[in-house]
Amino acid sequence: MKHVIILAAVLLLAGSATGQTKDQGRTVHNMRVQPFFFDALNFASYDEYGLEGRLDVYVHVPYDIITFVKEDEFYTGGYTITLLVSENEGEKLIQDESWERTLEILTFERTTNPAYYDLSQRSLSLPAGKYQLELLFEDTESRKEFRLTRTVEVREFDANLLAMSDLMLVRDVDTKGGKKQISPQVNPNVAALKDGFQLFYEVYNPYQIPAVNIDYSIVKRGEEVFTKKSTQGLKRGRNTFLADIGSAGFGIGTYMLRVTVRRSDDSTESGVLAKNERAFMIAWLTSGAPISAVDLDEAIDQLRWFAKEEDLDYIRAAETEREKRRRFEEFWERHNPTPGGETNPAMIEYYNRVAYANQKFGHFIDGWKTDRGMVYIIYGPPDYVDRHPLDVESKPYEIWEYYDINRRFIFVDESGFGDYRLLYPIWDDRNRLR
Repeated sequence: MKHVIILAAVLLLAGSATGQTKDQGRTVHNMRVQPFFFDALNFASYDEYGLEGRLDVYVHVPYDIITFVKEDEFYTGGYTITLLVSENEGEKLIQDESWERTLEILTFERTTNPAYYDLSQRSLSLPAGKYQLELLFEDTESRKEFRLTRTVEVREFDANLLAMSDLMLVRDVDTKGGKKQISPQVNPNVAALKDGFQLFYEVYNPYQIPAVNIDYSIVKRGEEVFTKKSTQGLKRGRNTFLADIGSAGFGIGTYMLRVTVRRSDDSTESGVLAKNERAFMIAWLTSGAPISAVDLDEAIDQLRWFAKEEDLDYIRAAETEREKRRRFEEFWERHNPTPGGETNPAMIEYYNRVAYANQKFGHFIDGWKTDRGMVYIIYGPPDYVDRHPLDVESKPYEIWEYYDINRRFIFVDESGFGDYRLLYPIWDDRNRLR
């Protein structure tokens, strides 16, 4: 267990997390990997020419990344969003658009609370195909910038074929003047929605079909954790649907939501008329939670290089997701260098190392499971790495040096496919961390 002691000592030296935390080269604002969020969804409208598709872009900007200045009784802030649409993986710019937003807030507490946010939306008319969307946020007062990029596919809708729009997660629904106004949940983390969320989508129908069956399914790590079935009437043209999805009992993790529209008289695959899916997550909301651990079961597995086997067995034996999470958090609180604080530097540092190992050392298995990943997670970044990827007289190898603890590790790629195994020192199952 001497390596556990070394790891604990290294983690205890990790600086306490603040509003801005460095994560292996990334700046993580207030413990979020993303400072703001955007979603891009395919919808369609009927016009005189048939069914015209569009891409709706929603931008969610939390107040805590905006710089507010006190002016009279208000706190005033603003920002500019620039949207760039490119083809060929960003090589050819085909469209750009900018818009400004100005906010006046009455209380200072809201200006620093990420639970409050500004939402804006733009619709794009683009031919079917793949595009790169790049959104640039620029704060009016401080001129600080954040940038997000994503590849999206614009679909083609045929007025002669039944089709479904993309699936929109819904934060809340208001009724004004007899009409429903929908606020989308742009942030894929739905943990703050205690009663679950709703789902909005449209079905475009050219046929005479009196009713259809709609199946809702949510899958986590290959296991179905939620199902719901309904029978709905379906008119010709545009049909809108708003479904309740109760996520209150789900545990921390990444989920896939699937919606299938099928004929009411045919339960086989041939009876499927349309289907679509989208991912969402339930992650920690507290600032002291690990930003890279979005699946509780996976986070427990990744404790292998730190926790004892009996600790892992105890956490996994919990009968409910809530109890499992409590035991997991209790374990980390015992190793918190600032007990009772808002953040746990040891926990954050550990999972930052796991995330880095996955990014740098993964091949046909996750990076944290590899020998290089194991050493990196236990000892942190080496002081010096001597790489030999193309030596004629030897297989690819690396030498990692840790000067402060006087340790050297040699890894050899026996297969030639990036599977570096620890050659020195000898490290078998009896002295690996558990």
